[in-house]
Amino acid sequence: MMTDNRETLLTQQGVHPEMAGMVDHEYSTIGERETDQASRLRDMLQLACEQPYYKQAYANRSVESIREVADLKELPVLRKQDLVDIQASSPPFGGLLAGNARPDYLFVSPGPIHEPGFMKADFWRTQRALRAAGFQSGDIVHNTFSYHLTPGAWILDAGARALDCAVIPAGNASLDLHVTTVFQYGATAYVGTPDFLKTLIEACLLADRGPLPLTKAVVSGGVLTSGLRRFFRDSGLQVLQFYATAELGLIAYETEPDGKMLVDQDVIVEIVEPGTGSPVSAGEVGEVVVTTLREDYPLVRFGTGDLSAFVELPERNAHAGPVLAGWLGRADEASKVRGMFVRPGQIMKLCERIKGLKRARLIISRANEKDDVILFCEYSDDYIGRDTAEENQMIRDVFRELCHLNTSVSIVEPGTLSDDGKLIVDMR
Repeated sequence: MMTDNRETLLTQQGVHPEMAGMVDHEYSTIGERETDQASRLRDMLQLACEQPYYKQAYANRSVESIREVADLKELPVLRKQDLVDIQASSPPFGGLLAGNARPDYLFVSPGPIHEPGFMKADFWRTQRALRAAGFQSGDIVHNTFSYHLTPGAWILDAGARALDCAVIPAGNASLDLHVTTVFQYGATAYVGTPDFLKTLIEACLLADRGPLPLTKAVVSGGVLTSGLRRFFRDSGLQVLQFYATAELGLIAYETEPDGKMLVDQDVIVEIVEPGTGSPVSAGEVGEVVVTTLREDYPLVRFGTGDLSAFVELPERNAHAGPVLAGWLGRADEASKVRGMFVRPGQIMKLCERIKGLKRARLIISRANEKDDVILFCEYSDDYIGRDTAEENQMIRDVFRELCHLNTSVSIVEPGTLSDDGKLIVDMR
C-alpha cells in the first residue's frame, strides 16, 4: 500500500495508475528495499539455475545458501568477455535466457555481445532517471542514441514511452536534420551523450530559429564535466546523468546535479576488488558488479569493468538507497567513447583483418568538451602500399564495423609504436 506522502508525490509527477506499483517501489525505505531485494534474489536464483549456463556454472555451489544480498560474494563474477565466449559456444545468449522468454528485440553490441530486449517498462527501467530530471507526460523527447543494432536508443525510448512522452527517434542523423527536427516538433527534452547535446545546442543557436525549445536532458555515454554543466545551465537546460549498460539497463541515476547517483531499486550493486570479486570496505573504490532481479534474462554478479565507490548521503528527494560516487574510471583497458565501449580485442581483430598491419594503438583525448579519437597504425617493414588514401579508408571502415565509431587514422613508420601491449590509451 502507498502512504499518503507517496500518493502525493505520484500525483505531483503525473504518474499513470498502471505505473503506480513500479513508482511506489521507487520510494521504498531502506528496510523495505533490503527485504524486497533479498526475497526477489532468492526467487530469481532458483529460476536462473534452471537455465543451462547457471546450471553448469553453479553445479558445485550451494545456491540455496544465498539468502541475503551479502551472500552473493560466494558466487563467481560473470564478465563481458565471458558473455562473448559463452554466446559463441551456445548462441544466441549463452544459455542465460529463461526458457519461456520471447524477446521483442535482438541486439548486437561491440564485442560482439548479443542482448535480448523486451517491450515492457520494467526491463530497462530508465523512466526513473528521466522522471528525476523532470520528464513527464506530454514531453517531446529528442533521442540521439543509436537505433542501429545496439540497444542504447531503445533503452531510453522505452523509458520515455513509459512516462507517456512522444519520442523523436533521431539517432545518428545529420546535424542539420537534428536541428530542423528539434524546432519542427518543438522538442522539450533530450537524451544522448553530453558532448552531442552541446553540439546540438550550438547548432540550434546558430540556426537562429527562435528560442531553444529544449528545457531538460538526461545524458550518458560520456563525461559530464563541470564546464558542460555550466554551459547547459547557461543555455536554460536542467541536465542530469545516468549510468546504464546494454546488458543491465539502468544501474544508477542522479537526482541532483552533483555527480552522485542513486542505485536503481531493481538491481543489486556491489563494489569489489578488481580481479578477485571480493567486496571492498565501505567507501573504498572498486569495480561495480551488478545483479539484476529480472527473471527473463537474469545476470548474476555481472562485472561492468567500471570503478566507483559507495558514498554516505542523506535521503535524496524522498529516495532512499545506496549511492554511487559516479564513474571513477575503468578496471580494465576498455574505454567508453561517444557512448560506445572500445576494447583491446577489437583493435586486435582490426590488425588481423588488415593485410600487413603489424600494430595499432587507439589514442582517446578531449578537445572542446568532446571526445577525440585517432588510431595510429604501423605496418610491417616489407609491406608495400601502406599510407595510401585507399588504405586509410579501409582501416576506417573496418574500425567502424568493429567498434561502431568513426576515427581518424595516422599511419606511422615501422618501429614507431612501442611493443608494450597497450592497444588503447585513454588520455582523458
